[in-house]
Parts: sequence; C-alpha cells; structure tokens
Amino acid sequence: MNKKRIQIVIGIALAAVLLWWAFRGTDVREMGAAMRDIHWGWLCLSLLGVVVSFFTRILRWRYIVRTAKPVSFRSMFSATQIGFLANFVLPGRAGEVVRALVLGRLEQLPFSKCFAFVALDRLTDLVGLIVVMMVSMITYRPPSVSDLPADFPAWAASLVRPGAIHAATFSACAFLVVLAGAFVLLYVNQGLALRISDACMGLVSKRLVKPMHDLLFHFAEGMQIFRSAADMAKSVFFSLVTWAIFAMTYMSILYAFHLDPPWYSAFVVLSLLALAISLPGAPGFIGQFHAAIVAAMVITMPNINLDVARAIAIVAHLVNLIPVYIVGFYCLYLEGFGLIELKRQTETAEAEAPEKE
Repeated sequence: MNKKRIQIVIGIALAAVLLWWAFRGTDVREMGAAMRDIHWGWLCLSLLGVVVSFFTRILRWRYIVRTAKPVSFRSMFSATQIGFLANFVLPGRAGEVVRALVLGRLEQLPFSKCFAFVALDRLTDLVGLIVVMMVSMITYRPPSVSDLPADFPAWAASLVRPGAIHAATFSACAFLVVLAGAFVLLYVNQGLALRISDACMGLVSKRLVKPMHDLLFHFAEGMQIFRSAADMAKSVFFSLVTWAIFAMTYMSILYAFHLDPPWYSAFVVLSLLALAISLPGAPGFIGQFHAAIVAAMVITMPNINLDVARAIAIVAHLVNLIPVYIVGFYCLYLEGFGLIELKRQTETAEAEAPEKE
C-alpha cells in the first residue's frame, strides 16, 4: 500500500471515529425536530455569508496575483472555487494545488509561480486565523468539568482549558512567524535561503536537493508582492474581512436554531474547525467538521441539548458544502475542466515543475 492510500485509510478511519463520538446516542426525532424548527431568515443569511466570502477571498488574492500580470476576476474565481470543490470531493487535500494548476492553465502562468501565489494567499489567511484564535483565547471562559455533559470525554475536556487554547494559539503564531520569515528570506536573500534548503534536504535525501532547489528558485519569482507593502496590507485587510464574515455566518446559524449564544461562540467554532480540518481526513471534512461543531457548542453553551448541537453540525456542514458544490461544478463546466483529469494533471505538474521551468 503506497503512502497516499495509507493517508486515505487513516483519514477515513479518523472520520469514522469522530462521527461515532459526535453522534453516538443521538435521538433522531429530537434532531429532526430541531431542524424543522429552523428560522429560515437566519439560515439564508448564513448562506449569503458563505457566498459573499467567495468574493472577499478573491479580493484578498487579487493583491497578490496582480504583481505578476493582470489576471481576470473570472480566472481567479474559477481557480478558487474549483480548488474548494477539490478539497470537498478529492482525497488528500488537493484543493490548493488544483487552484494553482487551474490559474496557470487559464492565464498561461508557470505552475510554480501560481503555487507561490496560493501559498502567499494562505499566509494572509493565517493572519486572520491568528486574530480569530487570539480573540478566542482572550474572551473564552471555559465551563467547569461539572458543567459539561456526563458523557463528554475527559481527553476532550482537557483540550478546552485556557492553557490548551493558549498553547494552540501560541503554536499557530509561531508557525506563522516561521513561515513569514522563510518567505522573506527567500525573497531578500535567495542565495542564503537556497543554501539552507540544500543543506536541510541533503540530510533527508541527496536526490531531493536539486528538485527542491529548482522549485524554490522558481517559487521566488511569485513573491513580488513583498515589493508593495500597500498590496500586502490590503490583502491582510480582506483576510480579516473574510474571517469576520465567517464569524457572522456561524452566529446566524446559531440564531437560526433559536439559541442565544455568547458572542464569542463563533470564534471558538472557527478555532476548533481550523484545528480539526488541518488533520488528515475524509473528503468533505466529514467527521472533523461535525465533531468540531458539537464540541464548540458544548463548551460554549454547556446546557445545550446535544441533539440540537448535532443538528447544528449537520446544517453548518451543508451550508458550507452546498454553495461550494454548486459554484464549483458550474466553474468546472464554464472552464471546460474535469475534476479527475485535474487531479491527474496536478500530480504531473508537481512532479515536472522543477524540470520544465
């Protein structure tokens, strides 16, 4: 069994375990009643939030991509939505690589440069995530163990203590600083960055030294955004706007279930979701998504009916999944791409990028 198949098996197994934990002992009738009693006005507002975030993400990415050449909004939108769709359909979290590939195909740009644009976009996205996690750390007051449901596992309770949240936030900030430092070093002193990469890769495998060297060399070409502090600031601004829309989206979902949550609930939901979906899992984040939502509901509103929390998890997942499917498949049709073929092309592009460019 090769590495990719092992990852798929592990992801499916993790999804199964998380689904079992989140939905064991479910009263289907109570969960169904909670769904039937949904306030459709709030639910439509949450769907609108998801759709609006599609556009604010493009505004965020535009200030990165435009440093190379003028790129049409349609190309960026199609590349992003097809990438989202790939994350929800294909195993292995291939969405970001697919996004780079599609943009390159539509705009005749090198794959390595497009992948650099995607990586920089993820960097600005991380800035917004760090802000969300810091808000969670500062404002969230965890319940005592006695307030949690009797069947809430001890290992899960330990993860919601202030110390654990602080450690997770600090780790995310440290990762962001290291990543940003690596990008800056590659741009400011490309020679030094390549020497460090060569030395590190040499310790792992001498066969990987040249391919990684060539890839990083071309990767640096996509980093012209560091020439414009204004463009970086604008990209970060739209990242913060996008995460604010995410928070409003989840608050709208909670209001749709006639709940009166504390205002920081959405930030805790987003923090746990970010941590959960960073793990290898099944396509569509099945299991990870649901377990994170249920856990967030329990720790921010300990008295919530667990069947209502489970209904929220299912509805929140559908609110995110349905627009991605509809818009993603429409973009595939519009651009004349096939998802499976894109997957194959992605694997080829990753293997050949250092050699061709």
